[in-house]
Amino acid sequence: MYIVVAALLFPTAAGIYFFGYYAIYIILASIITAVLTEFVIKKLRKKRFIMDGSAVITGLLFALILPPRLPLWMVVIGTFFSIAVAKEAFGGLGYNIFNPALAGRAFLSVCFPKEMTTWVLPPHFNYDAVTGATPLAENFVPQADKLAS
Repeated sequence: MYIVVAALLFPTAAGIYFFGYYAIYIILASIITAVLTEFVIKKLRKKRFIMDGSAVITGLLFALILPPRLPLWMVVIGTFFSIAVAKEAFGGLGYNIFNPALAGRAFLSVCFPKEMTTWVLPPHFNYDAVTGATPLAENFVPQADKLAS
């Protein structure tokens, strides 16, 4: 499982680079909440807690699919839902019918639609000022002067 975490280090670094250091707080809050939630649920169910990395992967994936300035309390709620409801309620690792990270995002999208859909781009991401056809489409889009002949 930790090979997947290693593979996610590059997208994680890119997220921190593009969206700023607040992304680190989102990532840490999500991973810590995921591991603690799984630990508590395993103890409540009197099952052995194995640090196999699945909660870390869920927390990291969940953090990477969130808006970059989401409040940390929403991150904690979504991560808790991901582990407690989407993963552990169905029996734990290997028995979940939904991807826990995506189920958590869907839960947050239903509960907090404004925060999940309206966020501002980072300052160095500018909108494209050209909205028409680009030179790349010139050979594929018929033009009026070519239609007349």
